[in-house]
Amino acid sequence: MSDRDAILGRVRAALAGRETTEHPGTFEGWRPSALAGDSVDSFRTMFEAAGGETERFATEPEAAAWVRAFVGDYEKVSIGKVARWPLHNGAAPGERIEGVDPADAEVGVSWAYGAIAETGSLIMIPLDGRRAQLLPPVHLVFVEEQNVFATLREALTAMKDKLPDELGGAGDFGVTWLDAEEKPAIKPGSDPVASLPSAIGLHSGPSKSADIGQVLVRGVHGPGRVIAVLVGRG
Repeated sequence: MSDRDAILGRVRAALAGRETTEHPGTFEGWRPSALAGDSVDSFRTMFEAAGGETERFATEPEAAAWVRAFVGDYEKVSIGKVARWPLHNGAAPGERIEGVDPADAEVGVSWAYGAIAETGSLIMIPLDGRRAQLLPPVHLVFVEEQNVFATLREALTAMKDKLPDELGGAGDFGVTWLDAEEKPAIKPGSDPVASLPSAIGLHSGPSKSADIGQVLVRGVHGPGRVIAVLVGRG
């Protein structure tokens, strides 16, 4: 008797007296009760439950002004490549922020491709710069409410079908309220995205780890504080 037959024989013997059950069918994924309402409210519930923070604004300039005021308390601010536009929306020339290398930053500003309500996750893509998303200890992320999806499946479908022209796609998804003077900085073909981005980061609140002594510590593998800045279309 081979080792394989011996192992399978023990498995069959263990299962011989057990009651059989029918196949449960297609797995549809876990759906928290929070999804019963609005996707934006559900996202906030899940994101905050994981330790993240949210701020919600009706208009784009209001969100930008709040973020500029927030980062004004820090000396070193990093700005993601795409986040530079929403950060300076409505800003006077003297209010614009140059930004520093993410490795030296005390706070960072990024732009999320969207968010997922079912898991409370921000959808981050590499175009904005992974270093800007991971290195600053405090991370503020712009999220357009129209791009908050109920499920991961819906988000991935939208990303494939509605990539903005500036990123190499054909649709009008995100990046719709950028500074007109800076918008041409990204030209079709400069960062080609044929369909989905080359990578997707799902950020569900601040970085947390309990590997050592089962003591929860924030900021071990990424920002210890993450604030999702939700922007409406008012």
